[in-house]
Amino acid sequence: MRKVAYILFILVCSSGCSALRKQKVSYGPVAIESEAENLSERILDQNLTSRNFYIERAEFKIKSDDGEKSGIGTVKFLYPDRFLISLKGNTGIEVARIFLTGDSVMINERMSKRFYYGSTTYLKAKYGITTSILPVILGDYVNDEKIDDNMINCVNGNFYINGIVKNVKVRYLIDCELGKSKVTLPEENLSGNGLEIRYGKFFNVNNINAPGIIEISDKHRNTTIEIRIEKISIPWEGTIDFIPGKQYEKIHLL
Repeated sequence: MRKVAYILFILVCSSGCSALRKQKVSYGPVAIESEAENLSERILDQNLTSRNFYIERAEFKIKSDDGEKSGIGTVKFLYPDRFLISLKGNTGIEVARIFLTGDSVMINERMSKRFYYGSTTYLKAKYGITTSILPVILGDYVNDEKIDDNMINCVNGNFYINGIVKNVKVRYLIDCELGKSKVTLPEENLSGNGLEIRYGKFFNVNNINAPGIIEISDKHRNTTIEIRIEKISIPWEGTIDFIPGKQYEKIHLL
């Protein structure tokens, strides 16, 4: 189960890689070029998970009490909630393949030849998150409640807003110019513990802003993760296929 926990933790962070069209991008402050009439609409228009995407290469580095680990990952996303994530070591050998939908999780762990499966309630019970909250890793604004524009007050170009995602509380620090979160705090960190996600080196492609660097701090596990995006495509018109490993040991996630 420790390996499963490690894989799930990585997939949550790896899925935070941004998704944009393969082409040269420019870094630095960029403004929203949206025809939306108000700020709340512009923020929602900036969500990357409003469309299909394919992250062809993202590098991640993990620092913890056990030392430092690094690798590469890919993410395919089909709107509205299907993720296929591949995690590889620096040698390019796949370690795990993860398939997530709105209500299920399946993992092929290559090295031990194990197939894990279960519902996404496992993620909620173990990590306090659901697949519905994964988009916040890449700076998307997700909230089951509608924003009241009258409550938005940009001070020094930013404003704080609290959200609810499937009963999980999230606090955002929104950059009013970018229409993206600069800092995101999921539920357990509202008391000063748990995950803290910071975004930097924003770039713009096709009027969509995305973080080039994502830094995740997990105070519970004394772990930090840095993700850098290298090769990405959006929009993407591919398909997602997941085949459970043949003759793998089946383990039900409870």
